[in-house]
Amino acid sequence: MGELKTYTGENVELGQVGADEVSDDRRNKDLLKHLQSLVECPVCLGFIRTVPVSCCPSGHVICSDCRSQLVSCPVCRTVYPSMQLVSHLAAGIIDKIPHPCQFKAYGCSQSLLLSSLPAHETSCSYRLVSCPNILCNLKISLAGLYRHMIVNGCASQHDLKVTSSLPSVSTVLMTGRVKNVDELLYKIPLVFSYEGNMFLIIKKQSADMIQFSASILGSPEQGRQFMVSIAVFSERMPCHVVEYKGFANSVDGPVWCALTVHKDHMGELLDQVEENQC
Repeated sequence: MGELKTYTGENVELGQVGADEVSDDRRNKDLLKHLQSLVECPVCLGFIRTVPVSCCPSGHVICSDCRSQLVSCPVCRTVYPSMQLVSHLAAGIIDKIPHPCQFKAYGCSQSLLLSSLPAHETSCSYRLVSCPNILCNLKISLAGLYRHMIVNGCASQHDLKVTSSLPSVSTVLMTGRVKNVDELLYKIPLVFSYEGNMFLIIKKQSADMIQFSASILGSPEQGRQFMVSIAVFSERMPCHVVEYKGFANSVDGPVWCALTVHKDHMGELLDQVEENQC
């Protein structure tokens, strides 16, 4: 009985500690929520990130973008004076609390201090990117880009064909005949999966040059983990080939690695296909 009584007492003590920790955690969350509300713009409902923080004579804060469009406070309706008023209280809070990622509405749950937020938002998995199809002008959350491209016909799904005995080397073949360079440019991007990552093969023309590039649906750091080889050749005349090897680009970053072919040379490759057709 004595052992049973002691064991029960230990459970009570542990339960009390756990309850205290939960209570502290709840208080911290409530405090953070309150502090965040003090720097929330009442118009766009975004958290103010920059100083100075504009306010009305009663102290109601507002972000600079919304302030430039209003003549009176959206909370108390007091007319803004000609001299700009600022809230030093709000300015002191901004750098001390975590702010939600600007892509929260698209699914991101990260909240970070302002010093860490820009780096996160640059590579956020939910950031907005332009659809790579030249005929589509939409900006899509990166997390939903693949589905958008497939559902709306903005890209063509292809499967990898393993052409090497090495497990880390695979090749995706994009085949198809075109009559001229102009027709080639309107071929939609090719999308494929490799090791859990999605990649795109994109074609575009700049002046007299045609560019082929491979991009990962991710960050530049992720792209540098993969070496890509792009080759353009005539199927019937495989000795006529231009090839490039380099890292995968980021879908919304600079195109550092690409295969560039002059349109006249590209035309010669296409001519080889047509001249040797049976």
